[in-house]
Amino acid sequence: MLKITDLHVTFHQGTIHERVALDGVSYEVQAGDFITVLGTNGAGKSTLLNCIAGNIEADQGKIELDGIDITWMKEYKRAKMIGRLFQDPLKGTAPNMTILENLGLAYSRGKRSTLSKAIKKSDIPYFKEQLAKLNLGLEARMDTKVGLLSGGQRQALTLMMATLVTPKLLLLDEHTAALDPKTADTIMRVTETIVKENNIPTIMITHNMKQALTYGNKLLVMNEGKIVKELSGIEKEQTTVDQLLNMYDLSA
Repeated sequence: MLKITDLHVTFHQGTIHERVALDGVSYEVQAGDFITVLGTNGAGKSTLLNCIAGNIEADQGKIELDGIDITWMKEYKRAKMIGRLFQDPLKGTAPNMTILENLGLAYSRGKRSTLSKAIKKSDIPYFKEQLAKLNLGLEARMDTKVGLLSGGQRQALTLMMATLVTPKLLLLDEHTAALDPKTADTIMRVTETIVKENNIPTIMITHNMKQALTYGNKLLVMNEGKIVKELSGIEKEQTTVDQLLNMYDLSA
C-alpha cells in the first residue's frame, strides 16, 4: 500500500546547523498493517510522517501510495488519500463550527466543494451512527460548537473525521500525548477499532512504549534518521517495556 524507497532529508544544508533527519529510509506498509514507531527526539519519526503527508519535501528518494508516485504531489492533493491526527487536539477541526458542520466538511473531502452542499440531511443518520461508536454522547450534540468540547472529545471527533471517508493511509503523530491517561486509553481503543473495522494501513508515532507494544502488528525503532529495528509477531508480543528500554535506550 505504501512504499518508501531511499528517503533522504537534510535540514539547513551547507550551514553549521546542518542535520540529517532521514538517512536512506526504505520501508513498505502492507494492507492491514498497524505500525507503531518509537525513537528519541530527533530520530526522524515526525520528519518521516511529514514527508509522507507532503509537509516536507524529500531531498532524495521515492514515496508510492497504492501504486501512485506521490513523492512530489502537493500536500492538499495527498490529503484526499491520507488521514492524519496530531498531538494537539485543537488541530484538525474548526472550533467555531458545529460537530455536524465539521463532519460535513470531512465527508465532502474529494466529493463536494462547498459547505452548503457538504451537509445533506441524508448524511446525518450516518454521522450519528458513526459518532455513537465513540461512546461519548456526541451523536446527541450535533449542533454544539467543537470549541466547547473537551480535548478527548475533540481528538475522538478528529479521528472520526479523518476516517469518515476511508483513507488509503492513516498517520497518527502522538495523537494521545496531550490527553490524560484515562482519556488516552479510550482514544487508543477507539483508534484500534476504527483501524481494524476499516482495514486502514496505519503508522502511529508514540513515546509511550506500552502503547507501542500493545497496539499494532509491527513496531519500528528509529535512530539518527534510520529504521534500526523492526519487531513483529511473537518477538513483539514477548518484548517488555524494560527490554525495550535496555535494548534501545529509548529513555534518552
